[in-house]
Amino acid sequence: MLSSATLTRPPAAPPGTPRRRGRLGRIGRRRGLVAAAVVLNQLAYGSVYSWSILSAGLQSPHSAFALGRDEAGLPFATAHALVFVGTVLGGLLMSRRPPRGIALVAGVLYAGGLLLAGCADGRGDFWLVLLGYGVISGVGLGLGYIVPTTMLQKWFPSHRALAAGVATGGFGLGSVIGAPLMRALVAHFGADPARALLVLGAIFLVTTLTGAAFFRNPPQPAATADRKALRGHRTAQALRTPQWYLLTVILLFNTAAGISMLSVVAPAAGSLTGLSPTAAAALTGALGVFNTVGRPLWGWLSGRTGLMTAFVLMLGSQGLCLIGLSQVSSPAMFLPLAALVCLSFGGGFATMPAVASEFFGLAHVGAIYGLMLIGWSLAGIFGPLLVSRLAADSGYGTAFLVLGTITVAAAALPWLTSRPKPLAA
Repeated sequence: MLSSATLTRPPAAPPGTPRRRGRLGRIGRRRGLVAAAVVLNQLAYGSVYSWSILSAGLQSPHSAFALGRDEAGLPFATAHALVFVGTVLGGLLMSRRPPRGIALVAGVLYAGGLLLAGCADGRGDFWLVLLGYGVISGVGLGLGYIVPTTMLQKWFPSHRALAAGVATGGFGLGSVIGAPLMRALVAHFGADPARALLVLGAIFLVTTLTGAAFFRNPPQPAATADRKALRGHRTAQALRTPQWYLLTVILLFNTAAGISMLSVVAPAAGSLTGLSPTAAAALTGALGVFNTVGRPLWGWLSGRTGLMTAFVLMLGSQGLCLIGLSQVSSPAMFLPLAALVCLSFGGGFATMPAVASEFFGLAHVGAIYGLMLIGWSLAGIFGPLLVSRLAADSGYGTAFLVLGTITVAAAALPWLTSRPKPLAA
């Protein structure tokens, strides 16, 4: 005989009932919060591309620094060289520590380096700018970049390229916002342009730490596909595959095409098309917008074309547009061609983290992709030097033609790159 308690007890809930939907809803809200926190956190790091504005202030004969062009470029070059140190360190730490603490340390390093550099009073204190901006902020930049890029993919394992696009899109947006802010501050401080870094350091300390406070890894996935995505190669195992080296070279060429063009775009536009310095400066700002838009755009597109096909398209379009730039004489043609180069330049930083996690799994992708970013450092150092040398010897047309031809040839590399064989269970 059934008791009254048995008769009144509710039946067991089948899978997919409100309790499970409620849990999924909470995870969805957390995803949105973490994504917003990532964008806020990354705004500070994207300001690194505003260095040319501060560099011009440091070179002004009316400033307390009055640096030469080569001297003024040293902090930026040093920061790019040490980005690799930060990304490797961040990637290794992510397999052992939660992302929040690492991101907090990154924010303190990056903003603290700017604050230290902002204390420089003149040429005799230039070493403070080199140490603060170049060394300390450079390491903080790498550390701060790798953590959210890796973490957000774990929240969106089925849309990893788009997640990386959102994370790096925040970085790109920082370059768009940072340029006018840096310009206004350098103009305000006049003879003491380094003081701009004091203001930026204070602002970025707040934004990086506020965003990082919401960083966390997602709950352990229940779906088999998500659990499989979390497994994969360890760092040493990935480094023994030819795919890791091919992907690093692909990233190097993709980055070199964009960063090399951007390093000379203002004088090149004036030389090739007669664009005025004011209009060339506006063009530089506009290209920062395309760099930003390209990150989530290619993150979305690569989910439809396939990741390696996306890289063929990005490198091919960059190369052809650079070759086109070598022949243009009209500002109306220069802008769209340069914009397409920047779209794919930004897109590479959204797509490559997803490729790394697709090839090697999510478990150790922070360290694996962090090591890959040596391609970013090398491209940032040697690409602009090559283009500047070619431009000095033979003109900007020749520089773009050579760079474009190399990039078109590099578009064959993704076709040669297939997923590594699965590891034995």
